[in-house]
Amino acid sequence: MGFKNFLREYFTFNRRERNGVFILLAVILAVILYLSFSDFFSSRKKTDFSKFEKEVAQFEAEQNQSVDSVLSEAKNNFKSPDSTDSNNSERFLFNPNTLPEDDWKRLGLSDKQIKVIKSYESKGGKFKSKEDVKKMYCISPKLFASFEQYIQIPADTYRKVTKAPLSLWKGAGGGTVELNSADTTDIISLKGIGPSFAKRIIKYREILGGFIKKEQLLEVYGLDKEKYNLFSSAVIVDDSKVKKININTVTFEELKKHPYIKYNIANLIINYRKQHGNYVSVEDIKQLDLVNDELFAKIASYLTVQ
Repeated sequence: MGFKNFLREYFTFNRRERNGVFILLAVILAVILYLSFSDFFSSRKKTDFSKFEKEVAQFEAEQNQSVDSVLSEAKNNFKSPDSTDSNNSERFLFNPNTLPEDDWKRLGLSDKQIKVIKSYESKGGKFKSKEDVKKMYCISPKLFASFEQYIQIPADTYRKVTKAPLSLWKGAGGGTVELNSADTTDIISLKGIGPSFAKRIIKYREILGGFIKKEQLLEVYGLDKEKYNLFSSAVIVDDSKVKKININTVTFEELKKHPYIKYNIANLIINYRKQHGNYVSVEDIKQLDLVNDELFAKIASYLTVQ
């Protein structure tokens, strides 16, 4: 069978088949036209959402009413730290710088309020006047007013600088700050020293046990020679305030915490004491192999045998 015969056999229609094809095409065309133009002849029915919107509004109103009720109840039940019954608090003369926690409670302060005050003190803060107590955010004006007249702060707790030139407190003249007793407020008064550096200096002083000489400030992280020169003339050191380590009773864990005494040195000092008994004098540690003259000069002022 040739190719032409093949095409003729499968693609040739008789009259009846041709009529059927034409009818089918007409139906398809009619459907296409109907789908394309039906929107122009039919009116869309608008959906009414008013009922649904009304239900949503009602639900929201109920929710808001519920929230308002809860807030109102919470407000009525809330009791501020200063709303303590006045019959439970006492009034007596006190120095806020030396007042123990139990006595703060006697004044009517809560544990949370006392925690804020003790945190302030642990960071070197001191109350130099009644105004300093008033500035504590944990003490409301009402509570402060109730015990203000009982506050007694010794005159030597603070310096009277109101009549002194500002330059004296910025490292330019005769005003001085003693490093081993200064708090953050005193240190911030030094030229070029802000709150961040003041905290670092206090923290390093605590780790050392105190400053032997003011040049040790250069060991504070970030404090370079240029900044040190701005205020060094306004700084003095009272080395009698240094906390010393008793090498006859100190533990290894305690000794190695000192920034000048490394792990191996602490280990030698403790082991020598175990083998030979208590040290007679601080100079005895010179007998240890790793303690040379330079190291001894650096750590001797922090050690004692009594």
